[in-house]
Amino acid sequence: MSSIPAKVVAMEERACHYQVVVQIANKYRGSFNTLAFGEIKPYSGSLKDGRLDLVYYLDPELNVGDPFPLWTLH
Repeated sequence: MSSIPAKVVAMEERACHYQVVVQIANKYRGSFNTLAFGEIKPYSGSLKDGRLDLVYYLDPELNVGDPFPLWTLH
């Protein structure tokens, strides 16, 4: 696994989930399915143009500006 530099750019708590937006520092050309996350895995997400849109049901305990734990599987 290789680490990918990424940072939380937006975080919003909604009624029953947390919406997190993460910006990947380098142009990542792989798919969402080849990403590995830290201890708290997102319920769902998407990747487009270096931007990850993630949904968590548990508080991921992240703040805007925090580094985001992210790796690629290949």
